[in-house]
Amino acid sequence: MPIDYLAAAEKYRPAVIKTLLVGEAPPPKGKTYFYVPSAASRLHIPIDQDTSLPSTIFHHYFQQRPCDIDEYHKFLVRLQDMGVFLVDLHDENIRVRKNDEGLQRIIESIPLLRQKLLDREIKVGEKDITFLLARNSYRSKIRREFPDSKLIRWKDFRLTVAGGTPMGENDAR
Repeated sequence: MPIDYLAAAEKYRPAVIKTLLVGEAPPPKGKTYFYVPSAASRLHIPIDQDTSLPSTIFHHYFQQRPCDIDEYHKFLVRLQDMGVFLVDLHDENIRVRKNDEGLQRIIESIPLLRQKLLDREIKVGEKDITFLLARNSYRSKIRREFPDSKLIRWKDFRLTVAGGTPMGENDAR
C-alpha cells in the first residue's frame, strides 16, 4: 500500500511551527518516508557518512539516531513539541540523483512552495524556513524565491548541533 505522505506528516505537525525544514521530495522508491517511523538500519555507519534524512535531522537536534521504531516515534514527537516540521518541495516520490528530469521537477516546484504552504495552512516567517540542500544546483533559484530563508547542505546540517555549534573535526564546512 502506498504511503500517504500528507497524512503521515500531519500526525506530527506542531500546533505552532517555529522552524520549517524543506527537503526535495519523498524517497524515490516510495517505501519509506521521514514521518513513518522505521527500524534503524544505518547505525553502524559513522554519522558523517550517514546521508539519510532521518539521521540528518535527528542528529542535528538530538545528537543521536533512533535505535528502533519506538525511539524514532519519540524523536518525531520531540520535534513536534519543539515546533519543528518538515515539508518537501515536491509532494511525490521522485529520483533526483543522476536524473535530469527529476531535478527539473524539483526546480519547477520551488516557486510553487509559497502557495503549497498557504494551501496547507502552514504559517511561518521566511526567516524560520531552512532549506536542506541535497545538492547546490538550484541554490540560486531558492535564494531568488526565498531571500530571507536559510539554505544549508544536508551534511553541514547533520554535523551541526541545533543552535549552530559544529560537531568538531567532522564538520564539512
